Amino acid sequence: MTDGAPRAALADALDLLGRRDFTEAALRERLLRRNHDEASTDHAVTRCVEYGYVDDHAWGMARAAELFRRRPLGRSALLHDLRRYGLTPTMAEQVADEAYVGHGGERAVLADALQRWVAGNGPPAEWRSIRQCSGHLQRRGFAASDIQAALSPWLDELSTRG
Repeated sequence: MTDGAPRAALADALDLLGRRDFTEAALRERLLRRNHDEASTDHAVTRCVEYGYVDDHAWGMARAAELFRRRPLGRSALLHDLRRYGLTPTMAEQVADEAYVGHGGERAVLADALQRWVAGNGPPAEWRSIRQCSGHLQRRGFAASDIQAALSPWLDELSTRG
């Protein structure tokens, strides 16, 4: 490591952070891709965390809020997304817990997702549309038992019709 290497890595880190937010892991990976050595990269990331420019928890909460706004997700999909961007499993769990509490719980997020599906496709009036809706919600990461509970009014109606 040369004398200017930590300074250059920090300058690159600040340049990257001036464009958008990063998790610690994503910033580290980006600096390494820019050919900074491990020690300089670690120094730059540590400084950015100390200065408050990188905050994995705040990043995760903002990411969860954006995802819920665009397309509501179940817990497994949210955790997968947060880990994909470098949050540790523990931090991802903490963020998910707080994000769902802030949105009224996972069932409230599921109700929002179901409402959006119904708005775009109409209420599920036959078994085929129930399966389509259920598959859509499962792909969004919602638990099968929660989906069944949310779809129960339509399931009950179809069951009584035969």
